[in-house]
Amino acid sequence: MPRLLHVLAEKGYSGGEVQLRLLIEHFQRTGFHNEIVLAPNAKFRAAALDLGLTVHEAPLRRWWRPDLWWKLRTAYARARPDVIHFADGRALILGGLAAAGLPAKRFTIRRIDYPVKKGLLGGFRYTRLCDHTIAICDAIRQRLRAGGVPDDRITLVYDGLDPAPWTGLQQHKAAARARLGIAPDAQVISLAGVLRPRKGQHVLIDAFARIANDHPRAVLFLAGGGSEHERLRAQAARLGLGARVFLPGPVKPVHDVYAASDVFTMPSFHEGLCNACLEAGFAALPQVVSDAGGNGEIVVDGQTGAVVPRGDVAALAAALRRYLRDPELGVRHGAAGRERCLAKFTADRLGPEVEAVVRRLLA
Repeated sequence: MPRLLHVLAEKGYSGGEVQLRLLIEHFQRTGFHNEIVLAPNAKFRAAALDLGLTVHEAPLRRWWRPDLWWKLRTAYARARPDVIHFADGRALILGGLAAAGLPAKRFTIRRIDYPVKKGLLGGFRYTRLCDHTIAICDAIRQRLRAGGVPDDRITLVYDGLDPAPWTGLQQHKAAARARLGIAPDAQVISLAGVLRPRKGQHVLIDAFARIANDHPRAVLFLAGGGSEHERLRAQAARLGLGARVFLPGPVKPVHDVYAASDVFTMPSFHEGLCNACLEAGFAALPQVVSDAGGNGEIVVDGQTGAVVPRGDVAALAAALRRYLRDPELGVRHGAAGRERCLAKFTADRLGPEVEAVVRRLLA
């Protein structure tokens, strides 16, 4: 039985952690022994215990801690992995350095389209600290190439989701709006994601201000928590939109956001393969997204939604206006987007494609 050790330095639980759980479940089904190294108080611990994993702990958020290195080496010794999976960038650097000299093969998954510089803190880590890198979209693959990572050490594997929980949500629009406090006849533009500058919610509010007067039934629903919550609330109030920009914090179940929506948007400045856009795609919503990361690989401009330049308020407003003026166009594009997601971004493709990379490393 091959032994696979996952190393995760992130303490939160977002799209990357959703994908990690799907991968672990796949490797458990296909006969791998899985263990994991986590930072203290990581939210993924509950998922790891639910999956029956042995959990090792190391202060992965504190590289200067003198006990980090021996805790990692102890975890490696106890897990005896054939393959180590570094699940995020910090895990790659710290876990990769600590794995020096071990016989285990190593791979990582690059999840966001930040530029990869050449040298020690850039492409070097992908050629010296691991044997192979999975890029979750082509935009990230191009970043890795620009950072000096050879093509034969990169594999493109799109993230995936189970479409079932997101299927048919639009049939429950009225009930979802009632639960969320949205008027039944509203035109709802939504975004589900952490409230951070890189997600571009501030650009979206500026774009909404340009179209709000012409579309009095339109509202903006920004689900999620994060550092920008109060700043975004103040921005909406300053623009006279306080009553039409909803900032409810995290919504559970998040399915209500998609059920209540007419248009989904993701105006991010940096992105990977956005799980929220995949969810919106399976929910048959038209999408207006920026050209960051893999957004333009999920959404086909003019066919399943609109792709606009990141940070372009005017282009974002024009695309949203098009769907507010022509709801039937949104229905057609949403249906086409669902078919695209079913063809390219399902969980049943994800596991086998990552496993193929691992099998090649083992061979």
